Amino acid sequence: MPKDEVVYFDTDRSAALFEGADVKPHFWTICRYFVSEQFMTYCGVATGVTLLNSLGVAAPEVPQVYPYRMFTQDNFFTDDVLPIRRPRDVEREGNTLDQLAEMLGVFDVDVEVYHADALDLEAFRTLAVDVLRSADRRVAIDFDRQALGQKGSGHFSPLAAYHSKEDRLLVMDVARYKLPPCWATARHVWAAVDTVDSVSQKRRGLLVLTRRKG
Repeated sequence: MPKDEVVYFDTDRSAALFEGADVKPHFWTICRYFVSEQFMTYCGVATGVTLLNSLGVAAPEVPQVYPYRMFTQDNFFTDDVLPIRRPRDVEREGNTLDQLAEMLGVFDVDVEVYHADALDLEAFRTLAVDVLRSADRRVAIDFDRQALGQKGSGHFSPLAAYHSKEDRLLVMDVARYKLPPCWATARHVWAAVDTVDSVSQKRRGLLVLTRRKG
């Protein structure tokens, strides 16, 4: 197998990688709340919803499951989010890294934005793995699918685990109708992140969400 080959989740090889992964505490809550994007441009919203729920952030009401609460791709667009981006805008053109960060920042999380031109491979790997080890932080990447040998272009998804021996990250692809989660080397993921967003004309990057205390 070529060193950088992407390994998809529904394979024996992936099962072995998951068993051997030494950093995977986030996987279980992310897996619980992992959703598929409602539209092909909703990858950022689906990623945000997954991570907010994974962190246990207080969510709006969902009448259908009252008295329980959780974030959905519909109630994500609260009165605080709507002045930043409206659903029809996201449906039409998706989000840039900075737009998604601003939207997520209205909730009870601190959002750090890292564009790729402020990092290198080593810094990216260190940051991602440090977050994956932390109970109250989560990480999402903005990447170009083509750099992973996939069809498509810009896309958001959460990271959920790391296998240090093989230096592979688990990308939880929110386009679940299209592709399963996949393991790719940190170098390969970094190559996909270190690309230019054609809308913002900025380098792509990653978001780190930290649940606020109290």
